[in-house]
Amino acid sequence: MKPLTTAAVLFAVSATVLVCVAAVSPEPDHVTDRLVYERSAEQVIVPDCSDLQCFRVLVPWLLGRLPGSSAVRWKAYAALANAAAAAGVWMFCLTIGLSRRVALFAAAMSACGFGAFYTLHDPYTSDPLMYAIGPAISGALASGELTIAAVLSVVGATAKEFAAAPAYIFTLYHGSLRQWAAAFRAMLVGNAAFLTWALLTIALMIRYNYSWGWNGVGSANLSGGAALALWAGRQSARGIVFAMFNEFGALYVLAPAGLLFASPALRRLALVSLPIAALFGYVQQPDRAFWNFHFLVTPLAALVLERVAAPLAWAAVVSFAIGNLRLGAQLPIAPIARLAIAASMLFALTAAAIAIRRDRRVALGAASRSQVLHEAAP
Repeated sequence: MKPLTTAAVLFAVSATVLVCVAAVSPEPDHVTDRLVYERSAEQVIVPDCSDLQCFRVLVPWLLGRLPGSSAVRWKAYAALANAAAAAGVWMFCLTIGLSRRVALFAAAMSACGFGAFYTLHDPYTSDPLMYAIGPAISGALASGELTIAAVLSVVGATAKEFAAAPAYIFTLYHGSLRQWAAAFRAMLVGNAAFLTWALLTIALMIRYNYSWGWNGVGSANLSGGAALALWAGRQSARGIVFAMFNEFGALYVLAPAGLLFASPALRRLALVSLPIAALFGYVQQPDRAFWNFHFLVTPLAALVLERVAAPLAWAAVVSFAIGNLRLGAQLPIAPIARLAIAASMLFALTAAAIAIRRDRRVALGAASRSQVLHEAAP
């Protein structure tokens, strides 16, 4: 099948699965941003709104114009946006020269990761759109389609500030290669998104007396630990460890190993994204902010799975997904999930070990053949 046709199939399959998971995911048992987003959806403008989420207007404004109950609209949005994210990862992988097998593994892990499943449990957020827009903007930048990248970044910035991040990743990427013209163009895309976000923020503050509230003010308090300090202050040490583990799970094993097999371009993209990821982990809730970078993490993990037998690779993906049904979607399957999480870590460690050993054998074999040819040369 053609890449776009396969992307459409992946979207349809992912959407079907995600809609089913969203339908059975229970209501959150803690305070969420639902009321803020529903007010924005119903009223469009909420004068004197004092919450950071008030400024993330695109998604509630669009969903508020659709028929149906609020829960159905928002869960459908989360499912479809995460399905689009999986399809986008597929296209991004092919754009940067990865194999179809790698692209398929990466798309599957993006669709069933913690971040994706958690937004099915708590869909009242702009996060699903950011998960979809990250690989889309990155793919456009990688293929030189700057107009598409700029439009997606500017429109996405009215939903959440992360929309500027992919362009800045590519700015650092090209800058590290001293490709100054390409770096300047990528920076223009990022600046357009950032200025859109800034102008929208200022306009809502001046015209409608919006304010950031305690969470926004806390996030902007860079010298006081920003959102990281707010989040950590409400967690125990154990809670912090578990929350950060849940974010990527087995990908913590697979993705670093994947750096060994990545092309120089993908490796460089991943490395230059680290300071930007650190910034977002500082000014946003880190156990959710990092999943925005799934479009770089899952391809690295998939490079490991590509190098092992299909049963082992898919066992790792399936157990990873089952574990996230509990961790992310909060399905009441704790005993099964614990086994799945342990299995996914075991499969990941096994896959990484096999892939590294095979790669070393290939390298040694190539070196031996080169030595034989050198000795046989006249």
